[in-house]
Amino acid sequence: MDEVTVAVLDLASVEAVERREPAGRQYVRPAFAAQTRGEQTVLVAWIDGVPVGSGEVTADARPELRNLRVDADRRGQGVGTRLIAAAEALATDRGVLRIGVALDNPDARRLYQRQGYAPTSEIEEYEYTYVDDDDQRVTVREASEYLEKDLPARA
Repeated sequence: MDEVTVAVLDLASVEAVERREPAGRQYVRPAFAAQTRGEQTVLVAWIDGVPVGSGEVTADARPELRNLRVDADRRGQGVGTRLIAAAEALATDRGVLRIGVALDNPDARRLYQRQGYAPTSEIEEYEYTYVDDDDQRVTVREASEYLEKDLPARA
């Protein structure tokens, strides 16, 4: 298995991540701008110098890991687990990390529960628009449940 490293997104890496985005997705630059404003930290997983996954940890009192994604051809190789571990390291001083998971995404739910996240019964419905791989705008209505994990205090 290839070695996965996770690092905080920096300006020098923005273009490398952007090149891997589907056309029209326009994710990394707004995410990096939010990081620059102190609203979140963007984590990027790398294998052999290629970005293969990412996620954002909010700067809230109860931080949330959002938009966790792993390239389809890298799923099942520990990339998601490494991103979650890095997010937990960022959130340790706040004692908890939350993750929202779509009700229709049992694979992600299993991953989070294997990592010690417990359902909260807190459901949120929301709508968002994105540009798909065919460069079409798609609007989605989705319901997610929050899972949480208490994080141990640093020694």
